[in-house]
Amino acid sequence: MILVTGPTGRVGEQVVRTLRRLKLDVRSLVRKGSEYFWLNDTGCNYFFGDLRDELSVRRATRDMEYLIVCSGVRTESRDNNHTSVTIEGHAKLFEIAKERGIKRVVLLSCMGVDRGYSVPSFYSRKGAEELLINSGLEYTILRAGLHEQHFLDLALKVRDKGQVYLPGHGNNQINPLNTRDLALMLISCLDQESVKNRTIEVGGLETMSAMEAFTRACAAVEVEPNSKVLPGPVVTLGSKLRRPVRRFANQLNEMNLWFTEDFTVDPDTTKSNFNIPFSGYDAGLPPSTQLMSIRRDPELREKHMVHPQFYATVYEPGTAKLEDMPIGPPPRRD
Repeated sequence: MILVTGPTGRVGEQVVRTLRRLKLDVRSLVRKGSEYFWLNDTGCNYFFGDLRDELSVRRATRDMEYLIVCSGVRTESRDNNHTSVTIEGHAKLFEIAKERGIKRVVLLSCMGVDRGYSVPSFYSRKGAEELLINSGLEYTILRAGLHEQHFLDLALKVRDKGQVYLPGHGNNQINPLNTRDLALMLISCLDQESVKNRTIEVGGLETMSAMEAFTRACAAVEVEPNSKVLPGPVVTLGSKLRRPVRRFANQLNEMNLWFTEDFTVDPDTTKSNFNIPFSGYDAGLPPSTQLMSIRRDPELREKHMVHPQFYATVYEPGTAKLEDMPIGPPPRRD
């Protein structure tokens, strides 16, 4: 069985859905309060837990053979941040995975973590990579660029508010990904010998500017790409202030890099590393637009939502002592 962390995230969800389409057994490590009910129709197995809770990680990894790590932090909070999750949480996860005899770990990281950026999301992911490499586990690390849902976020804000502020000029060159393509790449790493113990940068099959990717996302949601660029001082100011402003500033500083720095990889290299049917950036825009629109509309959410009932457990009758059984999902601390 394959354990997926971060299964309710944008890439993790695609990983779970794709694994289930392939009829593979999947266990999803989800936090209480996460929108895991979107995955109910996949037939995946759930386990409520938290990377910050060692006991729940030990329980979730029981009887697992493979591990795909898509967990991460978008907007930091006091307890849910890049130190407690990206570094400390993954450190414990890899330690336990080693004890459990996990055959291979596939870690989703991001391009640019080796450039020395002073943004927490970058240097903490580099730290997680080093923890995995030094763990003694067999691994593959994929450093991915931005995918279509990042740009659809901005396009939907234009649709809602008429305009959006971009964190950079957007003239930089990138290879935006289709999340389904990225999910297939992550899954293919589970048993592909050529990527064993390698760190690989991956991107989409087209090179374009970040502004072009944003423009195409706007076309997908049928709005004009009306945007303004945030002044540089506004972007950097938040990182000098105290919490809670700083946590949002960290996220803004990360996006500023994605809209000002080049993040490219040779598409031919990506294709040669993975023998999968790529769909491409544009093909990912319509299905993601539909999914994201549903999640943003309360009425559509209620219509499409499967009832959030916990249907599965990692325990078979008689294999765990009553006192070892969890009382319930550990509470989120953010």
